[in-house]
Amino acid sequence: MNKPDLEEVFNQLLSADQAFVFYRLPKRKTVHCHFQQDTSLTHTDDLKINGFVMSRFDSPLPSIYISDKNHLQFEYKTQPFRGKETVTNLDLENKSSFINVVNETKKAIASGRLKKLVVARNVIKREEVNAFQLFNHLLTLYPHAMVYFWHHPKTETWVGATPELLFSLRSCRLTTMALAGTLPHNTKEEYYWSDKEKTEQRWVRDTLQVDLEALFPSAAVECSETFTLRAGNLVHLCNELSVEGQNVNTTALLKKLHPTPAVGGIPVGEGIRFLAEYENLDRSYYAGFLGPVKGEREIDLFVNLRCAQIIPEGLLLYMGAGITQDSDPEKEWEETQNKAKTLLAAL
Repeated sequence: MNKPDLEEVFNQLLSADQAFVFYRLPKRKTVHCHFQQDTSLTHTDDLKINGFVMSRFDSPLPSIYISDKNHLQFEYKTQPFRGKETVTNLDLENKSSFINVVNETKKAIASGRLKKLVVARNVIKREEVNAFQLFNHLLTLYPHAMVYFWHHPKTETWVGATPELLFSLRSCRLTTMALAGTLPHNTKEEYYWSDKEKTEQRWVRDTLQVDLEALFPSAAVECSETFTLRAGNLVHLCNELSVEGQNVNTTALLKKLHPTPAVGGIPVGEGIRFLAEYENLDRSYYAGFLGPVKGEREIDLFVNLRCAQIIPEGLLLYMGAGITQDSDPEKEWEETQNKAKTLLAAL
């Protein structure tokens, strides 16, 4: 029997309007596919499942998932692709409203209501989307990202290449990351991180460490030195945190870690309330979590960043920027423009 062809299977499932997901983990070459024979919606409220979960930002549990009962995998070689040049001045008509929210956020920070907040926006790229080509190009362009394509006829169709791990649990080792600060990648690999970006990263790291120490002995929580992590056309400041050999209550861990300060705010509760009041955006699955789960023994969950919903008009892209007291609204706008290019480059 011939091995199944990834493109052929992808297009067959899409044409049949079946529920399915394709994904490739960072630094791996194997592309996995889970698919359903029907259009039913299945949910989990404790991650004690085998399949691929997809969670909304504002209501993480219960999460929709597609079981791995029907599973295919492909040792797939991507085709060379340099990436499409994209227009810098995307969505200028909504620039003023985004900057207004940034300024309101800075007022809230000055008043002591907030310490940091991630402000998001979306924009429609009106263009016919070749779904497989987009997924294939993302696989090529972003080998260090978790690249996925999710379709469910009773929910939505999403695609992305996220650099941010929410947490991984393998062989009793828990790993997570603090990710903040954004600069364009350059070939010299030389970056000047401003005090604003360093401070933002430190706050995210410290908040994450406190959250872990609420669940595990302090001595068991290890934190790496800060390093620069490349994510396609961008780089970020990053710390990796890990816990070894501890019993992990994954539901409690999930509730503690989501939303991370890298997609929400500090303090978390006040940040969520502020966003509901001022952001005027249904984040849907943007900044939620997603990834493969094998019971509670092997989990790889990622924050849904650098992503877009495929809609009849084209691509509905989502992107955000971390706001602190030192934020320059113009630079934060430019950061969201650069983040939009991650997916636009793959068209």
